[in-house]
Amino acid sequence: MQGGNGMADENLDEHFVELVSSVSHANGVFRITLAQQVESGTSRPITRLLIPANQLQAVLRGVADGANEIREKLKSQAADTAGKDAAASAKKKPASKAAAKK
Repeated sequence: MQGGNGMADENLDEHFVELVSSVSHANGVFRITLAQQVESGTSRPITRLLIPANQLQAVLRGVADGANEIREKLKSQAADTAGKDAAASAKKKPASKAAAKK
């Protein structure tokens, strides 16, 4: 998922959120309140997303698609690293004659 407007991205507010604390709908707009967990086991609202109802599906799909793309990249990187580690390990440890006979 490609995003961003270059310099404009640098000026965005960023909020660390851990959960969705509430979702409501009124006048054709979904209001999604995002929160952080606090020590007492409760949550503290951090920010609220306002999404037009007719755009909610596209927004959620965009988030899901972006997350899936990142997951696939990480999975591919992990497989590449494991393959390189296995190749390096095989080069460092030549097979013994006893292992070769088995």
